Amino acid sequence: MNTKNTTTTLLKATLLAVLFFGLGGCTSVVKLNVKHAPEMDMGATRTLSLTRFTVSGQVNLDAANDRDAWSSLLKNAVVGSFAAPSDVSVQENQYSSLVDALVRNGYYKISTGEADAKLSGHVEYRVNDSLSSQENKKAEEGKRMTYTLTRTVEATLNFLVTDKHGMVLGNSQVQHSSEKKWTDDTEAEVRKRAQQLSVSSYVMDEVAAANELLVKKIAPHFVMESRVLEECDSDQSKKGNKAAENGDWLVAVSHWQSMSSSGDAKCRHAAEYNLGVFDESEGRLGEALMRFENVFAFTHNAKFSADVERIRQRMREEERMKQNEAKRQQAAPR
Repeated sequence: MNTKNTTTTLLKATLLAVLFFGLGGCTSVVKLNVKHAPEMDMGATRTLSLTRFTVSGQVNLDAANDRDAWSSLLKNAVVGSFAAPSDVSVQENQYSSLVDALVRNGYYKISTGEADAKLSGHVEYRVNDSLSSQENKKAEEGKRMTYTLTRTVEATLNFLVTDKHGMVLGNSQVQHSSEKKWTDDTEAEVRKRAQQLSVSSYVMDEVAAANELLVKKIAPHFVMESRVLEECDSDQSKKGNKAAENGDWLVAVSHWQSMSSSGDAKCRHAAEYNLGVFDESEGRLGEALMRFENVFAFTHNAKFSADVERIRQRMREEERMKQNEAKRQQAAPR
């Protein structure tokens, strides 16, 4: 009896898993390269000069367990490459990384002389280690403990933008952090693995990531975003969505337009929504908004309301970018 019940339960679980993954596998997702406005309004600024940010930081490599030998070992491993809390190498790396990020973005021209605005700031970094252990009762004799070293690395950029007269255009803060983990059967092996890359390399990575966030604060930028297409039980829906996934929008649109006259309400709504995604991808935000509003009006599904608000937000951002560009054109040398 027990064996039969167990077999039945497993069979049901297997069927549910197949159904779940099967449905998940049918979901069609497309990628859109979406342009967003910066959070800070820099007005007519076209050229930007950068000063080297000041730097300060804290490195606590064994604060959690207070093992002096372990702490000294790791600190000695980075002496020379990361000795001072105000490290010149961090300062130079942050400066060059920020210049590179701004050049890639392309909105501002970077100037070493007179410029419309100046960007300055301060870098703060923190590195903290936490060593934990856990008993592993299933491990072989002599390896009954598992040790995990977690290293949290955080970089914060506080920055200020002033115009050529010293007036403040804006100031803000960006922060990026991550965790690195090493797990092994012995403390010694965990420590050895943690030393394979210098602490400074982790800090540099977080500073570079924070620089990218800073650029997004002050300049228009593109973000690759996903859109999940709607679908219904029809060959046209499957073919249209598959074509969109492959980047063949014209074929996809032809299928969706045919679905618009379908007798199945779900297919009509799916077609209207997907055509809205296509309009969004082409920058026709007004048309996309109308289609998403139509789908929401017929279905009253909250997820479509979120699409409506997203498009409205994009339209507000687009208007801001147009206004800023108009200011920049007016201020351009004649």
